[in-house]
Amino acid sequence: MLTYAIGPELAQIANGMTKLGWKVPMIGSWTLSMANFIDNAGPGGEGARMPQTFIQEPTTPKRQAFIINYLRTFNPKNARIDSPVSAAQGYDSIYLLAAAIKQANSTDGPKIKAALEDLKAPVEGVVTTYNKPFNAKDHEAITANIPVFGEVKGEKVVYAYEADQKKASEVRVKDVNAKGALAVKK
Repeated sequence: MLTYAIGPELAQIANGMTKLGWKVPMIGSWTLSMANFIDNAGPGGEGARMPQTFIQEPTTPKRQAFIINYLRTFNPKNARIDSPVSAAQGYDSIYLLAAAIKQANSTDGPKIKAALEDLKAPVEGVVTTYNKPFNAKDHEAITANIPVFGEVKGEKVVYAYEADQKKASEVRVKDVNAKGALAVKK
């Protein structure tokens, strides 16, 4: 079942499939990692797969610190980040913005935009290390080589593929030859 929705609606689909006894794989967007899908779908959500830029595992020191601080600050149910992709990408975006403001030495919008499009120093995030993530023609910091597939198991999202889990401590970086997040090499 190929889906595209947000957590609660995805849970309705999973629960409907369970009621019908329809046991087919469920795949969808990153929103299948949201706590409101996992909690509301219960056993019906087990095995759902989705692309992820961040899986809540302490695979690098930066990710470990982020997870610890998030859990300490928000104390979410089940010690699980409620929307891990949103949290990680939001966290990284603040560091990118701060780097641009520092480089521009200004909070003026056009100066920040110019700095973002020509960041001089890499920014270490929890998703990736952003080394010149943007330019005037490319505003996509994430390319197709960065996401991995996650799978719901035991009320949390884990790596769907062992090969990705084994390489989880390697930071995947933007493919400079790609043309945005959905670029596919021919």
